[in-house]
Amino acid sequence: MDLEESRDLFWLATILYGIGLVSGLALVSKSSKLLSSTAPLLIIIAGFLAQTQALALRGQLVKGCPLGNGMERIQFILWSLVLGYLIIRVLFRLNLLGSFSAGLASFGGIATLILPSFDTPYWEQEGYDGIFSNHWVELHASMAIFSYGIFALLATVSVMYLIQRKALQNKRTGELASFLPAIQQLEIAGSRLLLVGSVFLTCSIVVGSLDWTRSPDSLSASKVGLTIALWLAYCSLWYLHFRQKLFGQKFAKVSIGLFIVAILSLGVVRSSSTPSAQDGDTTQTNDAN
Repeated sequence: MDLEESRDLFWLATILYGIGLVSGLALVSKSSKLLSSTAPLLIIIAGFLAQTQALALRGQLVKGCPLGNGMERIQFILWSLVLGYLIIRVLFRLNLLGSFSAGLASFGGIATLILPSFDTPYWEQEGYDGIFSNHWVELHASMAIFSYGIFALLATVSVMYLIQRKALQNKRTGELASFLPAIQQLEIAGSRLLLVGSVFLTCSIVVGSLDWTRSPDSLSASKVGLTIALWLAYCSLWYLHFRQKLFGQKFAKVSIGLFIVAILSLGVVRSSSTPSAQDGDTTQTNDAN
């Protein structure tokens, strides 16, 4: 394994996240009495550091925030997911959230790395001179993808909520449900994650609009419409939850559904790639939305 190669580091992070998942579940099931309670967290942190270094190396290669193909965008979302977990862990002691997050990061990482079409070497195109035309476009794209990572964490919390709710309905805690946080804690965490993600997505659109007004032909109406529709959906979800009109099981299911739509939109909102740097920047901006 070459630690100076981004793909090798992505694989290392994926493996470490997988070990973090297994160790977390082993700790819950008490199948390993020698396993320290801090071991899963330390393994996840190690995976996060490896993934951070991988993104940094890829960023140096592509001359900007690495968001140029499917693998890079998904990896950035997974990185944001784990970062969100590490931050929220300081605020909430949500048991098993790290294991769930590590599991999603591991399976998501495997899916992006085993498919060669996800990691097209766009930086090898003739005339390539950077992924973004200016720092405003780069900020817009990175904030949008980061918000998707927060929404991924929201979806993870929502899955935990549904598992806990089903256990309470059936009056059976079981080994897994008994270690999950209280259902009220999960709903509070979900509400705050939704707010944070919506704020980042809003800021991304505001920053992006500053560039779009200078070159309105750089984006098609359908791509702008999809981005605005997703933003409105998340803002509406937050408003309905804030007004206590959508909560509990329905809130969790809608949060999961919206995240699936957000991930699918990464493949739908796509423009043709051209050798020029400016066209390459437009492609990345569109894709990030």
